[in-house]
Amino acid sequence: MQNVHTTVQPLLRIPGAPPPISEQELQRQRNQAWADVAALEASDPRYHRALVDQVQHNAHMGVWS
Repeated sequence: MQNVHTTVQPLLRIPGAPPPISEQELQRQRNQAWADVAALEASDPRYHRALVDQVQHNAHMGVWS
């Protein structure tokens, strides 16, 4: 909620929601998630093939990512 004015932030908070995490914790969780993805892709060659197929399909349909 960094882009929301400080006077409006309390109104937008969800009751019972956990407090926001620090930038360091966010970065740690992102790194862990990407490591998990890499390990999953390395564990089965079908994942890599599926990603290649998806990119080729998107290119055929005119979608560039």
